[in-house]
Amino acid sequence: MMWNTKYGHMGRWWGGTPGGEMTVTSAQARQYAQQYLDRYLPGTTVAEEADAFYGYYTIHVLRDGQIYGMLSVNGYTGQVWYHTWHGDFIGMTEGHD
Repeated sequence: MMWNTKYGHMGRWWGGTPGGEMTVTSAQARQYAQQYLDRYLPGTTVAEEADAFYGYYTIHVLRDGQIYGMLSVNGYTGQVWYHTWHGDFIGMTEGHD
């Protein structure tokens, strides 16, 4: 996946993902993500927030109200990509001091 329109090597080369404002909204990204989960991971839901990056959104996947995994939604096409390379979720830290 090279959806990062600022730092990804496909972002501005070889007809890659366009720059500028994403055409998929945060709400639409969550909707596409939930449709994906309903089909491929029944019993899971998307978190309430979709974190916007350059060209895509990243959303936590929940099971029984707890973080179970993560996926990304392309900010221009709505394509969903589940993050399988992270392994099992163990924990998360917030921010930097």
